[in-house]
Amino acid sequence: MIARGVLSPIARWAGTLIVVVTGLYLLTEVLPGDFADSAAGPDQQRAEALRTQRGLDAPILLRLVSWWAGVFHGDLGTSLIDETPVLPRVLSRTALTLAAAIPAAVLAVALAAITALILAWWRGRMVGTQVSVLVSLLTGLPEIVLIVGLVLLLSAAAQLVPPVSLPEPGQPVWADPSILLLPVLCLALPNAAWGARMLRGSADDLLSTDLVVAARRRGAPAFHILTAHVLPRWLEPVTQVAALLSVGVLGGTAIVESLLAYPGAGQALVAAVSARDTPMVQGLGLVIVGISLAVLLIADLLTSRTRLR
Repeated sequence: MIARGVLSPIARWAGTLIVVVTGLYLLTEVLPGDFADSAAGPDQQRAEALRTQRGLDAPILLRLVSWWAGVFHGDLGTSLIDETPVLPRVLSRTALTLAAAIPAAVLAVALAAITALILAWWRGRMVGTQVSVLVSLLTGLPEIVLIVGLVLLLSAAAQLVPPVSLPEPGQPVWADPSILLLPVLCLALPNAAWGARMLRGSADDLLSTDLVVAARRRGAPAFHILTAHVLPRWLEPVTQVAALLSVGVLGGTAIVESLLAYPGAGQALVAAVSARDTPMVQGLGLVIVGISLAVLLIADLLTSRTRLR
């Protein structure tokens, strides 16, 4: 029973991954123009030669089957730009993205939960109203405006961090934490605001239960009320929202990394789409979609286990 309960979500994850990534593959193949047009410019004869040389003139379904066959053998193909293997580059870029995305997701979930509790605990009071306005501002603010604002505040005004998050050549990004501060904040803050809005309803419900209301009337300490009566019953919605926020953080890396010159998977994806380097686009898409679906799968398994208890 346990094996079946685990294998079924894994099979669903694998099936969803294949469908989504196949759709991504087909979408990248039907984009206007291709690598040959981008590299050759108006020289159509050279463009045709490049298509033949790189196998871009083969039928799309044949290329799709060949690509999936390579994926199942651990080969994501070679970049059209420099003909280097895609897999090592995808893995190195993904590692850099995760170095910023993991702390950003943790921060986003923590801020979302704390903010939701503040909104529910001080509902109808000045503090709750002020926090609610701030949450609405962050959810409605365009991401590019937030990024520029944080750069001006933390780099230009306070001079706490560099204006771009570009590590020194050959130096790991975690060797200088200031490089990660801007990407982490730019990814975490908008997701935290959305998470607070998603968690507010469940926080209101928990704080409105007879047990919590009675404890507050008796003057029980807020910390005791939250740890004994609220948090244990709040794990399921928090887990679900944490998974959604983690996926949201990954989805936001393309804009944040591109604007801050952070050399992660998001920046590589934007550059690959611009250059029509379809093997890089497909390889990065496979890894990003796979991680996102895995996060949702883990959250699903955790919430299912919580319900069984």
